[in-house]
Amino acid sequence: MSDKVITIPQFSKQSEQISGFTQSQFRRLDGIYLKASAEKALTYRTVECDFEEGLASYTYYVSAGQSPFIQFLIRRVGPRTVMYEIYLKDKGRILKSGLFDRAYERLEQEVQSLIDKS
Repeated sequence: MSDKVITIPQFSKQSEQISGFTQSQFRRLDGIYLKASAEKALTYRTVECDFEEGLASYTYYVSAGQSPFIQFLIRRVGPRTVMYEIYLKDKGRILKSGLFDRAYERLEQEVQSLIDKS
């Protein structure tokens, strides 16, 4: 019998992978705002984070005095699980997904429809 330890590189990388919201995902959300503000469709945004609750929100406003047009929530629901939710003004929650890309695409569609209207 041998005391050799065998490591599987692919498995080790997967177990070390950190789940959660990444900087590149934040930049993508900010890019949507920058595009919409260049078109004068959105003029204000807020980013809030509650580490105790495991909740972060990125909220887009048509103007600072109005209620939010659309809100993107990032919610930690487990040790390795993050849910993304989108809330639209006057409609409530329009999407809840465990996949960032799916939520991002829907957010992009809603903001693009606002740009097209303005």
